[in-house]
Amino acid sequence: MKNLDVVGICNALVDILINVEEDDLVKLGLRKGVMHLVDGDRQAEVLRHFANKPHAVELGGSAMNAIRTLAQLEKRTAFAGMVGSDTFGERIVARMHQLGITAKLGKSAEPTGSCVILITPDGERTMNTHLGASRLYGHAEVPHAEIEKAKLLHFCGYQWDTDEQKRAIRQAVDTAKSHGTLVSFDVADPFAVDRSREAFLKVIADDADIVFANREEAKMLYGTTAEDAAVRIAATGAIAVVKLGADGALIQKGNEQFRIAPVPTQVVDTTAAGDMFAAGFLYGFTSGRTLAASGQIAATLASDVISRVGATVSDVALGTAARL
Repeated sequence: MKNLDVVGICNALVDILINVEEDDLVKLGLRKGVMHLVDGDRQAEVLRHFANKPHAVELGGSAMNAIRTLAQLEKRTAFAGMVGSDTFGERIVARMHQLGITAKLGKSAEPTGSCVILITPDGERTMNTHLGASRLYGHAEVPHAEIEKAKLLHFCGYQWDTDEQKRAIRQAVDTAKSHGTLVSFDVADPFAVDRSREAFLKVIADDADIVFANREEAKMLYGTTAEDAAVRIAATGAIAVVKLGADGALIQKGNEQFRIAPVPTQVVDTTAAGDMFAAGFLYGFTSGRTLAASGQIAATLASDVISRVGATVSDVALGTAARL
């Protein structure tokens, strides 16, 4: 019996969102538009710089963003990760309970991971991520029982950080494949591709049933165009979902290809656009929608999330997604 729709494994973080000016990035020596992995001292320095700025806090982490949105769309979900025994960890547990997400969270003496997301007036986001406790996620925390009962296992390239995290993902994938649970892999970030390209290509070739990548990630993986990357992913037997930003997306299964038109919007904050695209596609896919309809749902949610500050979609967009 498959009594869960999607189980996610990823870094369990809190997102701290702050509107900033370009000069702030210069003063902090930050490269705009990229994700910076930082230690606890550097994260504290960044937060001190913005101590007098208002901020918003929400569940964070790539797969967590997708799972949170799937839960809001009334999908049966579970999420596995590692948190600290601190206020942020308690906040994550409480929010997951509120959303009806089955929490399979390990506890660590390390602080809960956090991602400070700095949003400039053009809507671009620059991330400072302190992984904290999330880096200690290991094979002992893999939710095998939930994976066995799920239609789909979803994880991200950010898990290729420590040997224990890699081992945990390998065990999770093995459980999925031996129990008829489909495997969804989000490449996640050019930074992750740069570090683990060969490992990602192996996951795509050997394990994945659905692969998410954006244009830059696809180019880094295969050294080619997004269109050719979609063909190569589909040749492995996986469904290729290649996000093209303002140009929409490309979905390919076998020789069948679908162009997904973008939903026009005013860009305010690009945080979690890819995560919400994944959430929309997985919602449609696990609901029995066609690949084209699933892509349209994905584009709707991605468009909505970038029209406001933060990694959340509006109730209007959730309602639209459920009707498509």
